[in-house]
Amino acid sequence: MRKMYNVDLPPDPKEVAAIEARRNREKERQSRFFNVDVEALNNQVEERKLQESTERSKEAAYGTNQVQYDLVVQMLEKEQAERTRRLVKKFHNFRAQRQQLNNKREFDFWDSNQLWREFPAYVGDSVPYYGPVSLQCFSGEDLERAACLRMQQEQFQYSLERQLQEQQQASVDENCADMLNEQLRLAMDMRAAQLAKLEESCRIAMMAARANANKAQAELSEFNNLYQSTYSPISSAI
Repeated sequence: MRKMYNVDLPPDPKEVAAIEARRNREKERQSRFFNVDVEALNNQVEERKLQESTERSKEAAYGTNQVQYDLVVQMLEKEQAERTRRLVKKFHNFRAQRQQLNNKREFDFWDSNQLWREFPAYVGDSVPYYGPVSLQCFSGEDLERAACLRMQQEQFQYSLERQLQEQQQASVDENCADMLNEQLRLAMDMRAAQLAKLEESCRIAMMAARANANKAQAELSEFNNLYQSTYSPISSAI
């Protein structure tokens, strides 16, 4: 039996480092399993809720926009339908007014009397369809005699009424002129009478003033004569 001896050998640094690394990894693993970070979990939950709320808001906004888009599309479809309806109505009206069967211009080979029906019967001298060659207008004929006579009567009636109106207006103007002349004559006579009355008043006033002046002059002369006859002998005696 061999005898064992305890020999204290220095440890290998690499082995010590490896052992320490394994020990640290084990501690880290245990800390992950047993030491849970509650705050980090709460933050993750809040982030998850915020993300879900954001997603719901986006979906609601998308739904609102979709409803608005649907309304706009319905309005556009309604407007397009109304525009189409008006266009179809105009088309039918145009066909009913301008594209009638009796207004067609195409020549019908199966209707041999079409050209004869294009020109109406003779109705007057002013119709441009027929000329002298057609032997429809003869010298001395007057198909519009009744219309001409009626027009002449209307013109004569109008001229007569116009003359009557002019005569009435002339009579009214003459009466107005006579009335104005009469008023002017009366005004001139009244003015002349007023001037004559004023002149007479002035003449009477002048005569009265002259008489008063003569009377005063006579009284003054008489007073002077009396004074001289009274006081002259006294002066001589003195």
